Amino acid sequence: MNNLSQNIVKQRHALHLTQEKLAERAGISVNFLSKLERSASKSVSAETLQRLANALEISMEELLNGNSNNQQQNFPGPYEAKLNKLLLNYDQRTRE
Repeated sequence: MNNLSQNIVKQRHALHLTQEKLAERAGISVNFLSKLERSASKSVSAETLQRLANALEISMEELLNGNSNNQQQNFPGPYEAKLNKLLLNYDQRTRE
């Protein structure tokens, strides 16, 4: 299991989410989430990672690297999480 896989599982459990609920929140299939959690999928887009991070209520950095020494800095606040969700509705050029 790689860092990404471990971090997804750890945070999903911390939020008491099933794979089905997390997949629904992130807008991905349960099958793909299962593959990510088992390190069976080697390819994942940055947009999907951001959607997972938002669904797990953590930063993308924490999703990829795990807890940092300053955990509070990496944990999005309620407004940041809301902004990230809103930004996903726009194309990359509009987001910038």
